Amino acid sequence: MNSIFDAERPFLKWKLSDLAGAPAILLEESESTHVYMKEHFASLTPGALIVANSQTSGRGRHDRVWCSPVNKNLYFNLLLPLEGLQRHQYTQVMQVAAITIAHILQEIEVTASVKWPNDILWERHKISGMISELLIHSPNESLSLGIGINVNSEASDFKDLNRLASSLRLILNQPLNREALLQRIVDRIALSLEQFKKEGVKPWIADWRKMDHFIGCQARMVEGDTVIHGTIMDINDNGSLLFQTQDGKLMTRYSGDLEI
Repeated sequence: MNSIFDAERPFLKWKLSDLAGAPAILLEESESTHVYMKEHFASLTPGALIVANSQTSGRGRHDRVWCSPVNKNLYFNLLLPLEGLQRHQYTQVMQVAAITIAHILQEIEVTASVKWPNDILWERHKISGMISELLIHSPNESLSLGIGINVNSEASDFKDLNRLASSLRLILNQPLNREALLQRIVDRIALSLEQFKKEGVKPWIADWRKMDHFIGCQARMVEGDTVIHGTIMDINDNGSLLFQTQDGKLMTRYSGDLEI
């Protein structure tokens, strides 16, 4: 496997292994890897990896558009088996994946941090986002985890966004090999999931607090048409958010849309 900073080969020549060691499914173009996963779930094996070179309708949380230009970034879905996990742990899986990716980025000198619940930021600029969906094919349940990472986007790719965003290329001033980066991410997520199943989320929360740049910050919690202003107080040991409203009320949220 090439280094993360080696020249990249053409997308359809990538040799990627999924969580179970099987070849990844490569799509030169897709509506979105998340949609593909949903449509083909019944025929996919646990651990499957779907990767697109571009997406025509990439979406993030709350159906926000995720810019998906060709030959630049990573757009992929993992089909995560959930045996051995309880329902309340499903949202924690995303947090474990986000913390794992943030650690990988820190290893290549990107000062990444995870904004609750699972966005990865660099100096408040978003570089990665995730969505998930529970898929059921009786009697099995799996989690479709969709991840987008801005790897080689240029500044012009973000000119129409109404929020701060950046890419690894802009941060490091050099292009990255997406294939090598993705294989490292998949391999590490596989290891992280095994550790998570044995130890629970608490060790990950301890790591999260060490890298967190947002505890104590003013923020907004968006819940439908309601916007609650307040302060981020902490990440609880179970991965939930402890948030204090402007009138001093403490709130705990297990999922939601937090704006810094």
